[in-house]
Amino acid sequence: MKSRIMFGVYLVCFMRKLKNPFIAESFVLLVLASVLIYFVSIPSVLINMSTSESFYSYFMSAFFDTELLVQSSVVLTAVTILFFVRNISLYTVLRQRLN
Repeated sequence: MKSRIMFGVYLVCFMRKLKNPFIAESFVLLVLASVLIYFVSIPSVLINMSTSESFYSYFMSAFFDTELLVQSSVVLTAVTILFFVRNISLYTVLRQRLN
């Protein structure tokens, strides 16, 4: 009985931590980065990038020639990073104002 009660307490504590935007965005960023690492070969990208003459044209052609899952993962990762940076900057501004 004690273990069931403590499990409930730990679950409530975990759910309260998830309300923090830093924790939730970090978790989403971790999941998206792991999906990208699973589906994209980073060493191959770096080798192909070094042999191409234009980085912009290489990234555009590589992005549009991939599967929909990889494209959506890249876009969602970029959006999550933008929200994460925005929340960090808002947090530092609010912290400076409150101190």
